[in-house]
Amino acid sequence: MRGKQLFSFSKLVLITATTLLPLSASFAANLASDSADDSAYNDGWQAGDNGGTGFGPWTFFFLHPDLDRNGVFMGSSANNGEAPSGNIDTSGRSWGLYANFTTGPGGPQIGGVSAVRPFTGGELGIGQTLRLAMDNGWVEQGFRVPGAVGFSLNRFSFFFRAGDTEYRVGNGNPADTLGLYGTGIPFTDDGLFIEFTRTGQDTFTLEVKRQEDDSEIYVINGTMPPGGPLDSITLYNRFAGPDSPRDLFFNRLEIIPEPGTTALVVLGLLPALFLRRKR
Repeated sequence: MRGKQLFSFSKLVLITATTLLPLSASFAANLASDSADDSAYNDGWQAGDNGGTGFGPWTFFFLHPDLDRNGVFMGSSANNGEAPSGNIDTSGRSWGLYANFTTGPGGPQIGGVSAVRPFTGGELGIGQTLRLAMDNGWVEQGFRVPGAVGFSLNRFSFFFRAGDTEYRVGNGNPADTLGLYGTGIPFTDDGLFIEFTRTGQDTFTLEVKRQEDDSEIYVINGTMPPGGPLDSITLYNRFAGPDSPRDLFFNRLEIIPEPGTTALVVLGLLPALFLRRKR
């Protein structure tokens, strides 16, 4: 699919009201937006920070207590991979995650980090879209299992693992480095712009654009395993490896449309509303 704008506010996802009934629009996620250039991150990226609007505060989880092994920071995503590479920065910075591993007389010391952001108002509703930018560098083979970097929505995950040539879709578990299937999206260290739209109780559409190729959008329609609500996002780096080339970055986190618009989708009134505005 070519020539399509990935971040288009006019994009509509129309689903029958019967399909939408299991998820009440009144409990859909609130309209939300945040980026790394928000003033909340002027003193770094820390637990409890809550920049932008519509999200809950950040929470971090570290696999190793030694912050030389894993952690978060503010930095430019132009420094990972084959630097200088493309970047997803706003005002020169993005949210960064690092995780590495060493082996020695005391055994392996493995690093891993997760940054969790809850949604407010409820889970991602049918017809709502989560947008974000992701920029990964190289990913090394870890201790016994390959390193992996990506994000999770509880029952859905998108990631890149060591040794692969393409990104993968998984079942939402960051520890699962095998995943459900490959996407055909080749590795890039220049950054990805991603849209995840929930189209049904257990179905989704994923649209991904590689920054170095403005002419092509990868579109994947898939099914998630049954399970819990899509009410938060987890960004994760599982021992991608040491030094800047292996750092992982995210930016431009956003949820659209607002719950009121989702309710109109449920009632089947959204096309009529847009037609009326157009006239």
